[in-house]
Amino acid sequence: MSQPSDARQAIILQYQRNIEHQDNALKHLKKEKKIIAYARLLVALCGMASTWYLWPIPLLAISSLVIFSSLLIILIIRDADKTREINNCERLAVINKREIYTMSGNLKFSGLEDGLIFADPLHPYAADLDLFGESSLFQWLNRCHSEQSKELLAYCLKNPELPHKVLEKQLAAKELAGKQESCQHFQSIAMADPLTHQTEKKISTWLSLPVISYQAPIWKWFQYLYIPFPIAIFTLYTLGRMSIGSVLLCLAGFYVFHFLVCRKILPDFAHLLNIEPEMNALGEQLVWIEMEQFHAPFLQALQNKLKPSGYASASASIGDFNSILKKIDWRENLLINAILQLFFLWDLRLKLLMNNWKKKNQDSLAHWIHTLAEMELCISLASVAHNEPDWCFPEIDENYFHLETFAIGHPLIQPEKRVTNDFFLEGQGKIALITGSNMAGKSTFLRTIGTNVVLAQMGSPVCARGMKLSSVKLLSSMRVADNLAENTSTFFAELTKLKCIVEAVNHSEPALILLDEVLRGTNSRDRHRGTQALMRQLIRQKGVTLMATHDTELAQSEAEDESVSNFHFEGEIHDNELYFDYKIRTGICETFNATTLMKKIGIHFDD
Repeated sequence: MSQPSDARQAIILQYQRNIEHQDNALKHLKKEKKIIAYARLLVALCGMASTWYLWPIPLLAISSLVIFSSLLIILIIRDADKTREINNCERLAVINKREIYTMSGNLKFSGLEDGLIFADPLHPYAADLDLFGESSLFQWLNRCHSEQSKELLAYCLKNPELPHKVLEKQLAAKELAGKQESCQHFQSIAMADPLTHQTEKKISTWLSLPVISYQAPIWKWFQYLYIPFPIAIFTLYTLGRMSIGSVLLCLAGFYVFHFLVCRKILPDFAHLLNIEPEMNALGEQLVWIEMEQFHAPFLQALQNKLKPSGYASASASIGDFNSILKKIDWRENLLINAILQLFFLWDLRLKLLMNNWKKKNQDSLAHWIHTLAEMELCISLASVAHNEPDWCFPEIDENYFHLETFAIGHPLIQPEKRVTNDFFLEGQGKIALITGSNMAGKSTFLRTIGTNVVLAQMGSPVCARGMKLSSVKLLSSMRVADNLAENTSTFFAELTKLKCIVEAVNHSEPALILLDEVLRGTNSRDRHRGTQALMRQLIRQKGVTLMATHDTELAQSEAEDESVSNFHFEGEIHDNELYFDYKIRTGICETFNATTLMKKIGIHFDD
């Protein structure tokens, strides 16, 4: 069994130092926030006292009120800044704790989402390789926060990339692995207000609405020409030149006009309420992407997608949109809304701003959100590259078929328990037949190969010292369950999976097939004959298969076939106890342990 490297231990130690640093910063910030709170109280009391004391002298009283109000506003702003800094420190501490939990194998305590919502029992390999669910590959990889990013991560786990795309992702992950502090800052922004599908749907619905209302140039001028009228009315009333009846008549006329304008605008506002925090976070993340210096072509391509026409950058465009959203949210306060509508025709102004923004960005926002998702995916891959310095980036090409691995192990098994193996398989129409004792490691080895192939074909490092492989479609039948609701037996469920595999090889798809104890739901004679027939068909159709079985007769009967390579795992019995080294060997297994295991649970044999 391998041991954690010194480099890996140093990375965990650095995460612990980061947590200590954030804890110390939090103590300091909370102390400053407390001082600001006392200062606010003192300024408020002094302001009220001085204004009351100077009230006989109006000019001095007003001056005092203005000065202390200004100080109070400054302190409120400073308090808000400290709150943001405190929240950022808390999020950074959580991020570093999650990395320690992930590296220590305690995924259930990490707080990372497990992606169970993306599980698909009909997928060719997802269930067999534990891609989703508690302590899954998704949970181990996931550094995504927006729903769009998590969906993209799940998609990439289920669908391999083309070799040139894999290389692009590898270069991006390598570069970002050296920017961990900056990437954690990006993650902290994303954690604050993660973008949701609901918000994206609201904006998409609004963007899809045609821009038809208030397009005439006169409305652009009217919003400015209107302002002097309410000011003049209230000035005349204050000077006694206009009666209250006339003022009320003007107000009634205004509100009738406002109602006529507003009824065409309110549907737009309904789509954009309460989304400003998420869009603000999106804008900050886009700023980060735009400002970082990248050399990897894929990361530079992401930056180039953030250069819209009509704006200096995508973040500047989102900044303008956020400004509009904040102004829409001001309408929720009835008093402020009444003043804004009366003096500034606020809804009309907002509608004109919204129309202008929509014209410039109607087709861009979806691309920016996808860019964000791509970046979060790359950061997830970069976290693996950073945390596992002893792993390698595999070499992938389209020359079907070859698989060459050195010291390959399962990524979800901790280094102190992980056993690694070398494995080589080349050529089309090949089967690696793996025999061995119960619990000797056959199924784990198949999952080790499959899991690392999934990682390799999404651009991630793999748990190996070296790996070269063909770009393949992964297919498996390893973990089969019945379905009482659909009246489906285990045997029929397995036949359904095997049917998909047979159809794929019949269509000459370049596939790597993982099979574990096929046809286990039938009698031994039919299982032997059926497995043999399946093997020959896979060979004829030039499929490549790794097959684990207890059927040594099958292995012996195929020993002379050059298309079949025999491998095995062994277990040894000492003092009636089983011991396994989990190392793969060539040849057919000669020792089995089922009898020993049955004796240990109390089954007695006559011999």
